[in-house]
Amino acid sequence: MARRARKSRAGLERWKHFVECLRLMNFAFNNVRLYPPTHAEVTSVLVRLHEGVSALLTEADDIGFGFMDEMLYIEGAMSIEETAQNEMLVERFQHCRVEYMTIARGITREDLLKFFVALNEESKKPQPAPPMEVVAKAGVGHIHVVEAEVDDVESKSKLTRRKTLLDWYTRACGVVQDATGQLFKGSEADLKPIYRLADELMAGVRTKGFAPLPLLTRLGAAPEPHTGHAVNTAILACAMGELHGLNSGQLQTLCVAAFLHDLGRCIIPPDWTKNPAPLSLFERAVVHQHASWSLLLLARCPEIPLQVAVLGGHHHEDPSRPHPDGYAPDSFHRILHAADLYDLAQFSDTRYWRRHRQDRILRSLLRRRGQAIEPALAKLLVRLVGYYAVGSTVELSDGRRGVVVRANETHPGRPKVCILGEEGAAEAGAPLEGELPPVVVDCLDPDSTGLSFAREVRAVLGGPDMPETAAWLERKKDYLVSYSI
Repeated sequence: MARRARKSRAGLERWKHFVECLRLMNFAFNNVRLYPPTHAEVTSVLVRLHEGVSALLTEADDIGFGFMDEMLYIEGAMSIEETAQNEMLVERFQHCRVEYMTIARGITREDLLKFFVALNEESKKPQPAPPMEVVAKAGVGHIHVVEAEVDDVESKSKLTRRKTLLDWYTRACGVVQDATGQLFKGSEADLKPIYRLADELMAGVRTKGFAPLPLLTRLGAAPEPHTGHAVNTAILACAMGELHGLNSGQLQTLCVAAFLHDLGRCIIPPDWTKNPAPLSLFERAVVHQHASWSLLLLARCPEIPLQVAVLGGHHHEDPSRPHPDGYAPDSFHRILHAADLYDLAQFSDTRYWRRHRQDRILRSLLRRRGQAIEPALAKLLVRLVGYYAVGSTVELSDGRRGVVVRANETHPGRPKVCILGEEGAAEAGAPLEGELPPVVVDCLDPDSTGLSFAREVRAVLGGPDMPETAAWLERKKDYLVSYSI
């Protein structure tokens, strides 16, 4: 399910410009395949494409084009007929493993020519190189390419298990764990997987939306709490950054900082997280030093931007209070701080790893807006997670019990609820095989008169750790974290 298309006239005109640019990109691939780079046919289409892209970039720092599941995504999803008109573009993106690409302000016709020529030549090879390396080697500026996984674009068998967001979450935990382990042992570390992970997260949020991501942070299986918290914080921060209006480069920086911000937690013994007893004064003093350790460990790696290291060292500091060292919190700090607070849920709790009910966490943050979290960011957080946190077991006004699986961005008090114990009819394209999908109702649906809502949340019964809820979520999690709802 793609992002919701804009309904305004200006938004529709902008969407038409995106479609026209995709059509011209298709012509460009055809022309560089048939003619030399200096031919009039190549030059003319590049001139028109550059004019169209430049017009779109007058309102934004960058624009994005994505290729996923044999469909081209822009601000809305292109239809199959529109995608079929861009056969050359789809084939080149698919063969070269291009998942998403952004074009930044300042792009030139020379950059566009180098991009199409380089990607076209690479597509002729049996095993093309990673697209980002091809683009960088060709000297292309202002174009950033996100590489798709090989299995996602080459596997055409219907029997092949389709990868889900849960698979991405497991892989993300492994990448973060390896990177933090390398950084803790020494200053030399391979950070390419971390940046690729940030690109994938940013591309998914900008093309398919962020609707299932809050539930993913609850159902994803992390090997240990430190790694799971880092991945959860990155997911929440990326979604909030997109709502805040950050461009692709800024989102990538924010995601990398979120993945690595708690590197200093490596000094905390894992046994402490499993101990139900309250931490001692000494243990809490060690825990409170982890931000300083994050700064020291990140700053000694030359491949990590200084901004990321500074964010790691200050992520627990209240952005509303003045800092004696002259540090001035920016948007990155405020978003990271809010995402970190929401996931970790430290509200004067004596047990460091004890989790509170998610709906109470949000209420606590809203009571402290203007202090612990900015009012504007509090609104973004409410749009992202809703008043009734995903994973919460609720009772509806019709007497049925269910689990909140989606927040409603336009009406935070009316979520989508998966009814416990009820299964619906099989749908085409459903990710579950051999098992019927659950029944999901929307509290925003009107009643028979059209004057009121058909149902509403009457009470919150508990969190996702309730036995009945946990068993139901485990059975249906592949469907619930998909974009089909």
